[in-house]
Amino acid sequence: MKIAITIDTEEGWKWDDGFPVREHDIENILRLDRFHDLCQRYGLSTTYFTNHAVFAEPESAAVMASLAATGSTEIGMHLHPWITPPNASDDNSCHASFLENLPSELATEKLATTYRLMREQGFQPTSFRGGRYSTGETTQKFLLEHGFVADASVCPFSTWTDPGAPDYRDTDERPQRISDPQVSDQKTGLWSIPLTRVFSRRPFASWNRCFKFIENTPLTHARLIGIMEKTGIARKIWLNFESEPLAPMQWLIKNAVRLKLPYLCFTIHSSSLSTGLNPYSHKPEQVEKIFYNIEQTFKLLITLENFEPATISEISHFLESGK
Repeated sequence: MKIAITIDTEEGWKWDDGFPVREHDIENILRLDRFHDLCQRYGLSTTYFTNHAVFAEPESAAVMASLAATGSTEIGMHLHPWITPPNASDDNSCHASFLENLPSELATEKLATTYRLMREQGFQPTSFRGGRYSTGETTQKFLLEHGFVADASVCPFSTWTDPGAPDYRDTDERPQRISDPQVSDQKTGLWSIPLTRVFSRRPFASWNRCFKFIENTPLTHARLIGIMEKTGIARKIWLNFESEPLAPMQWLIKNAVRLKLPYLCFTIHSSSLSTGLNPYSHKPEQVEKIFYNIEQTFKLLITLENFEPATISEISHFLESGK
């Protein structure tokens, strides 16, 4: 079982304030050592999806270089449109916070700006996660053209109420090879590596239809989904250290083989590892709870048979070798 720990590594700001262009800081990056040391102690591989704002500041860029020098660490690329040149200040609306909603030329320029800055600092990213899980034709065309092997943006069976949010409700947990229509003999594969967010019962597609039906009818008011979760009939579980309670994550880990999951992909935002930046970490005790859940998860992971830590690019290479 391949197991990846992924971190959306980005500037800090008050999430409740929307999508600021100038009011941000990189203090949370300077405090990543506690989390990274924990991963190293348990032999976990880490993939830090890192954005332009982090590389634009010498202090935080130095932190990323230091992390990259340790074992089993990958520095992937991440992108927040509202803070990435060019035209960073033109539109910080919710709709424009998803890269694929921008004009294709502008989105490509923002991707190129981030990629170029990473290359100038000695990084050669081969994996990507869109800010706010945004990906699509424009993004993947750029990734294919620049030798990326993994796009880890898709959050299966999910969407959000925000205007312009991606809709992955009918996208499942299986990785998919993305082909370049202009290349007949594509030698290097770009793989979509979805996060691990699935149902506690198979078939996932049937439970997905059931949940969607309930969510889009007056039955929602009867809190049927909550009842189904509490009674153990079925629930959606996300390997997200911020939002998912420990017990469901542990259950999913123990049942991953039975559920025929392709791998386990955990996620967290770097800002959730510091106090005061987002709704998951307003108070010190919330941060401590996150770290407690992380360590308890790691303790369980290392007991698994056939356990194998992997970066996101390593998972992609593994899939490509067996395609």
